[in-house]
Amino acid sequence: MNNKLVILIAFFVHSVGFAQTYSGTVLDAKTNQPLPSVTVYFDGTTIGVITDLDGMFNIASKQTINAPLVISYIGYKTQVVAKESLLNNPIIKLQPQTTNLDEVIVTDDDWSREKKLRYFKREFLGRSIYSKDCKITNIDKIRFRYSKVDQTMYAMADEPIIIINKYLGYKVEYNLIDFEIIFETPPSGFTYINKVLYSGTSVFSELNKRKIKKRYIKNRSFVYKTSLLYFMRSLANNSLKENGFRLFKSKDEKQSKPLFETTQSEVFNTKIIDIDKTQVSFLDTKKIVVSFENLDQAFLLPNTTDNVFYIDSFGIHYPIESILFGGTFGQSRIVNMLPSDYNLE
Repeated sequence: MNNKLVILIAFFVHSVGFAQTYSGTVLDAKTNQPLPSVTVYFDGTTIGVITDLDGMFNIASKQTINAPLVISYIGYKTQVVAKESLLNNPIIKLQPQTTNLDEVIVTDDDWSREKKLRYFKREFLGRSIYSKDCKITNIDKIRFRYSKVDQTMYAMADEPIIIINKYLGYKVEYNLIDFEIIFETPPSGFTYINKVLYSGTSVFSELNKRKIKKRYIKNRSFVYKTSLLYFMRSLANNSLKENGFRLFKSKDEKQSKPLFETTQSEVFNTKIIDIDKTQVSFLDTKKIVVSFENLDQAFLLPNTTDNVFYIDSFGIHYPIESILFGGTFGQSRIVNMLPSDYNLE
């Protein structure tokens, strides 16, 4: 009888957790007038709406979402809101967009727009052969600047970048917050890309909402199998091996010795906090190499003093800076980007 009672309580809590509604009203910060047709979405998902004539929005979600809410409207500064602030139907005021000082001509920029655009497309969309299936429809809205002194190329946009991804079948609206390509020139004189840094918020929608093409479904499944999203979901469920992930590590910190295969329980400790939160602890501070069935590789390294991070029901890990990534995980770009609610029932 006690077991049945526990099951009933668990089912009830689970059901309550799957009934989430987020509401609010969006106004112009200067006039206090409601703003209709504002895009409101949870970052990195397909979950979003537009405000009605009164500037109001209501978003229903089956799962508890840890992603921040993004409010985006052309001519206004994009605002990011923590989900905790949505509990009391808040009023969100958007500030009108002002002229960006980056439009001022920089004297040490001797690169043509065409050259900067080539670098941007390659590092933003990705170097995959399928990047040719991605098209930016408002490329004229993106501004570029190259600093010869810093050997850094910057990209800026005052409105969402619209990407049509015909490889995965998504339309992506990407609010670019920061984009930098840092170059380095060693004594040999050959300049190469040392680091790429970019951040932003995104919302996904289907290219064809009536029927998803079979090739989109196939391509999404292929990308998903080597994605960080799938890895994190498998890690939280203690099913890395069953889902095709192999883990390797070295016996020393410098990894001068050959890697040897290990198991999930030897490098990670997982603990379910509640139905929407799993705590993961690194049991080893050495770099962990992840190998996939298609022979691609990635690696991850703890980046916090306590070696602890969390995974939500979407497979999103947080704090975001708690882990360093490389290989397949670190090189993923727009062409291989799936919404974080992909494949969730």
